Amino acid sequence: MKYKRIRSLARGIEVLRYLNRVKGANPVDIGKALGLPRPTVHRILEALEELDLVYQGPNSRVFRLTPSVRRLAGGGDEFNKLRTIAGPVMRELTAEVVWPCGLAVLRENVMLIIESTYRQSSMSSEIGMVGQSCPLLLSALGQAYFSHCDAARRDEIIAGLCAHAVRHDLPVDNLEAIDDMVKDGYREGFSICRDLPNGRCASIAVPVRLDGKAIASISVIWNVVDLTFEQACEGLSRPLLAARDQIETQLLESTRLNTAVRAASRQQHARKPSYTWRAAAPFVVLPAPDAIRLAAL
Repeated sequence: MKYKRIRSLARGIEVLRYLNRVKGANPVDIGKALGLPRPTVHRILEALEELDLVYQGPNSRVFRLTPSVRRLAGGGDEFNKLRTIAGPVMRELTAEVVWPCGLAVLRENVMLIIESTYRQSSMSSEIGMVGQSCPLLLSALGQAYFSHCDAARRDEIIAGLCAHAVRHDLPVDNLEAIDDMVKDGYREGFSICRDLPNGRCASIAVPVRLDGKAIASISVIWNVVDLTFEQACEGLSRPLLAARDQIETQLLESTRLNTAVRAASRQQHARKPSYTWRAAAPFVVLPAPDAIRLAAL
């Protein structure tokens, strides 16, 4: 039996595919690209936004995909523990410094933002929202992560950048500039630079580490008109580092707890009695009492 096609569902999937391809678009561009009427596009985007599949910047008409789309595709969220631990700490940080912050991981040679407090902060811009990506070597998030990787990991990342020719990134053959960036980030404990392509904003970022390895980075984003780089270093670095330390401590405790639970489970399994199969004794037919008395006569 052939069922009738659900037209609204098909159009919604077309919009998701288009946004995945262009990384972000406004309703007018979506309608033109897909040949859909403007009211239809607005209805689809409203439905997708309610399902947390797309989001819109506070000062923008551009819609982008949320990480929920990736979770649907992958059947889970590999960053769930990191986001669960970092989210509350980031909200406390934004409440303290006012400016929004973002949490990012390295994916496909760019830093992918997986958590943000841009909705909480009254000072938010479009920079640093969940689902956005930023260049690895030209963003504070990327520089903080890269500076705290070991040499082998940095070489691996550079090889990936060379192979994929990532746009808008620091020329990977400029080894002197990369070496200076690593030294500065490691010495200061944080990285700071303007956010591209929006020159009004800048970020200060620190790495998030687990067992000595950088696994993510967290940043605070501010407007350079309101705060100079010197003021940001003085006023934002300390609370940002404190928030990072809190996240790392909770991650380590969670990892140790999971390890202890798994070890206890293995020990409990090992203590279970083992049952060895043994062959039953041969069945013997004994003579009845009357038979014994007859034999004695």
